[in-house]
Amino acid sequence: STLMRSSAASDVYKRQIDALTGIKNKETLQNEISTYLKNDSSQQLGALFMIDVDNFKTVNDLNGHVIGDEVLKNFGSILKESFTIEDIVGRAGGDEFIVFVKDIQEHGNAINKAQEICQKIRNIEIDNFKGTISCSIGIAFYPEHGTTFKGLYNLADQALYQTKNQGRNGCLLYTSPSPRD
Repeated sequence: STLMRSSAASDVYKRQIDALTGIKNKETLQNEISTYLKNDSSQQLGALFMIDVDNFKTVNDLNGHVIGDEVLKNFGSILKESFTIEDIVGRAGGDEFIVFVKDIQEHGNAINKAQEICQKIRNIEIDNFKGTISCSIGIAFYPEHGTTFKGLYNLADQALYQTKNQGRNGCLLYTSPSPRD
C-alpha cells in the first residue's frame, strides 16, 4: 500500500526537519555530514559553516519570542536558497545554524558565500522590528582542518568565536595557530 509507505516516509522526513525553520535538525545534520566525511574518497575541498544570529537574546528581549522565531525562520529560508541541494543545511539548535558544502573548490568561494549570507541577513525585513539583525560566521575546511564532524565543528566554532570577539556581523576562516619556535 503506497499510502502506508508515504506516511512512513513523511514521518521520517518530519523527524529529520527542524519544525520552526523547515531545514534539517541537529541530529540529521550530524548524521549526514559524518556519513559524507566517512565515505568520501574524492578529497574535494569541503567547508563547514557555523552561523550564529548576533545578539539573539537582545532580539528576543526587544521584540518578543514571536518575532524572534520570525528571525530564525528567515534565517532558514535564506540558507535554503543560498546553497544547493547537494549542500547539507540545518539548524543546530537555538540561534545556531550549520551548513556543509561538499565541493567549495577554493577558500575564496567560502568567504564570498559567507559575505553574501551576511548581506542577505542584514536585509531581513520584519514589521516593527526593533534593533538590527546580523550574523557571525566561522568556517573550517575539509580535509585541511579535519576529517570528522566533531573536528570541523570545533574549529568552525573557534572561528565563529573570533568573529564575535572582533565585533560580530562578519565571517572568519579558521586559521591554525602559528607554531612557536
